Amino acid sequence: MRYLIDTNILIWIIEDPTMLSHHTLHILRDPKNKICIGVSSIGEIAIKTSKKNLNLCIDIDGLYRLIKNKGFIILPVKQKHINGILKLPQIHKDPFDRLLISTAISEKLHFITSDRNIHLYNVRCIW
Repeated sequence: MRYLIDTNILIWIIEDPTMLSHHTLHILRDPKNKICIGVSSIGEIAIKTSKKNLNLCIDIDGLYRLIKNKGFIILPVKQKHINGILKLPQIHKDPFDRLLISTAISEKLHFITSDRNIHLYNVRCIW
């Protein structure tokens, strides 16, 4: 299966994996699964870190190494992801979440998130 993980899930992988559901841990540990990280999640983490709203135990270079070491795939932002944002209902105001939702829909990925608002979109959510 192919999955896209929400930014908060990526942060929990780094900082506190005990926050992850058992189902999510199983998905992440299964080598048959393809786990994707939106480059927008890395950007969101960089912005929050630079504003001192987030303090991670690793820096951005360390984040890239962690992603590579875990075998995760970084997805670039594509035009179809941006176009997909325009089709989303105005349920969620966070621009990073809206981009990730559109990416999951456009790429036909299951979206791993603990955010209950995202379940209101037409996206396949896992938690």
